[in-house]
Amino acid sequence: MQVLPPLAATGIGSTPFWDSHAAARLILENLTEMPFWPQLPQKGFLEDMVPQGAGGLPLMQLDSEQRLVRLDERADREEGLTDFYEAVLQLDLDRFGLSPDEASGFYALLEELPASGGGGPEYVKGQIVGPITFATIVKGADGKAILFDQELTQAVTQGLALKAAWQAAKIRETGRWAIIFFDEPSLSGFGSAFMPISREEVIRLLTETITSARQAGLIYCGIHCCGNTDWSMLLETPVDILSFDSYEYFGTLKLYAKVLKDFLARGGYLAWGLVPTSPTAPIETEAALWQRFESQIRELADLGMDERLVLSQSLLTPACGLGYLSPEQARTAIVTLASLSQRGKTWLASL
Repeated sequence: MQVLPPLAATGIGSTPFWDSHAAARLILENLTEMPFWPQLPQKGFLEDMVPQGAGGLPLMQLDSEQRLVRLDERADREEGLTDFYEAVLQLDLDRFGLSPDEASGFYALLEELPASGGGGPEYVKGQIVGPITFATIVKGADGKAILFDQELTQAVTQGLALKAAWQAAKIRETGRWAIIFFDEPSLSGFGSAFMPISREEVIRLLTETITSARQAGLIYCGIHCCGNTDWSMLLETPVDILSFDSYEYFGTLKLYAKVLKDFLARGGYLAWGLVPTSPTAPIETEAALWQRFESQIRELADLGMDERLVLSQSLLTPACGLGYLSPEQARTAIVTLASLSQRGKTWLASL
């Protein structure tokens, strides 16, 4: 596996923009090493992450009026699952593709990329909702999450793996390497009464999703969780990149120093969510964000991790998606992130 560009800047997914091509150009102009395709939920329900994950999965029903994905109780379950697994066994990636109505930013970014051989980024980052978050949010008519339905949850892991692999295949057609994150915001509720799932089950579901995605052609897999969780649980999966909100939750991640050190030793990457994305977060200068990052890296060094290794295996991102910011705030976040990336590269070169 190729080594990723150290301290490259990329994004998480959602943006507040309406114009997919303008958003793609903004990203390509600033996040030059690892652009991400922008989700544009302002354009409509289909551009939200859960509807984007539903296509191709069995027994799913989209309700645009109520902005919900739910279990279709009227569908023939046996027939739906049989048809689904036939597609899985045949690696029918097109069944699991994103349409332009669902992901206009994906198509815009690929169209705006320079032609193969004409320069531009070597990597493109995509994203899809993770299996646990999808199975937690989607419910049946009884209001119960399909996470409690083992048969359906198993299908979700396979389907989302192939949706990630489909993105990777389309990105590879442009001559670039693909990096796909599975977004798992629901894991911030792990351990609460709202998510009665064991640690072992989380690891199993994520491991199966990553393994299936790799078997279908995806090479680089990330997991993004924008809240606090049991980080050792995620680090014990075969994930390549752990994406976390370092602005808010670095203090809890460093509590898992041993497993984090093992993760880095096996070649894992940390995607540091340096730039806050809450509209109510205090306004931070670039200098203040940089000082925070420097301090966090040195804290890991004090815990026995090699500073140069940590920096070499780090990417930089916003803390979460930019979708709740104003367009101007989102532009500022992207520009600031690009500048922080350059500062990081300078620091690494000096070591």
